[in-house]
Amino acid sequence: MKVKTTAVLFFLLISLPLLQAEVSLASVRFETEFAIRDSVDNTGNLYIRYNSYHPSVLTFVNGDGSVTVCTSDESEKITYIYELSIDLELQRTLTFENEFEMLGAFTKDDEGNYYFFYAERHGNRNAENMAMVKYSPVGEKLNSYRLIALALNSFDGVTLPFNAGTCRLELSGSMLAVYFARGMFNGHQASYGFILDKDSFERVDRGQVNNNRRVLTGNNIMPYVSHSFNQFILPIENGFLFADHGDAYPRSFAFSKFQNGMVSQSRNAFFFPGTTGANATYAAMGALAQTSTGYIFSGAYGRVQNNPRNVFILTIDEEMSRASNPVYITDYTRDDGHAGHPKMVELDTGTYLLLWEQFSFSTQAANIVSRTPTGYVSTFMALIDEEGNLLSGIEELPGIRLNMNDVLRYNRQNGKVYWAINDTGSSITVYSMGRGS
Repeated sequence: MKVKTTAVLFFLLISLPLLQAEVSLASVRFETEFAIRDSVDNTGNLYIRYNSYHPSVLTFVNGDGSVTVCTSDESEKITYIYELSIDLELQRTLTFENEFEMLGAFTKDDEGNYYFFYAERHGNRNAENMAMVKYSPVGEKLNSYRLIALALNSFDGVTLPFNAGTCRLELSGSMLAVYFARGMFNGHQASYGFILDKDSFERVDRGQVNNNRRVLTGNNIMPYVSHSFNQFILPIENGFLFADHGDAYPRSFAFSKFQNGMVSQSRNAFFFPGTTGANATYAAMGALAQTSTGYIFSGAYGRVQNNPRNVFILTIDEEMSRASNPVYITDYTRDDGHAGHPKMVELDTGTYLLLWEQFSFSTQAANIVSRTPTGYVSTFMALIDEEGNLLSGIEELPGIRLNMNDVLRYNRQNGKVYWAINDTGSSITVYSMGRGS
């Protein structure tokens, strides 16, 4: 496999007086010889759609500060791994044959082992169509866990994986969690996921053993959200916090805490007006992070089709007993346009970076994908504390595009944030942003 590497490296300096520092932004671009599905909102105002989009480029920061980028040649069903240094110099490239047709997500552990989740569409309930696969740092296959389409305790199975949503894969200690959108054999759409021990590949969770529309009950139970149009996993001590953009049961953002050996907890917050299962909520999920007293969540919201969308923050207590009222970061009017694709990541303790894109105002319906160029205007950033209070001004990052659904990754080795996009049909651009040069 040949990879063309074009070193397009640049720095953008922005004055942030509250931080007494400047922000540097660097990027490097790698051209590939295969097509990559778009990860940037270039056509059709996809941020307006009721559902999120499964990302095609994924980023991970390793413990030593190096960076891993993953994508897939979807026509040839091959997964590509690019290993970069902390300074974004390409070190090596690995390839893996997809276990099933589609790559869902990937992650790595502290030993450098790779974990991939694959799935494919299947109409046979008893056919295998999902697999978690583990590879060594040099690409040797070490283990796999496969599921049939009608998996145990899955509420009518997975016939359309990653349907009308995305897929997330994260590690917490020795636990490996995957959580994703799926179409079911009964024609409905919902969330699904499971948790494995990363070493033994034995199942940790009990599955979705009840279909309670309000509260989870019992130990080691996975959440179930009907019409889950985006998903998120936050690793926490001894488990994970799962988040969903729900449209039906519940019609709100939904948060579920899984800790091994404990009763699963849930909290529904920020309920959307309108009919259950209407699809359109005029909202978008951003990200989830931990605070000293619980959790912080970012999103964008407009309430109705003809309102501008604005970036907001929610906080949730550790016990999942209450959620705050929204704290709005932007106050866009129709003349300003919409906020789209909000991102958030924790930097230092109690400090969080927000990124989002601004689009020209549109009344496009949430169930329509137009074929015209998107109304992208610019990209913005701000720093907030764990209550959502601004620690900086809102600063512009002109032309710096965001991956629609991959997460921002903080690098503790150098205090920088990394993310990757495909900026043409056959290239990857990796960004690094931090304080100072």
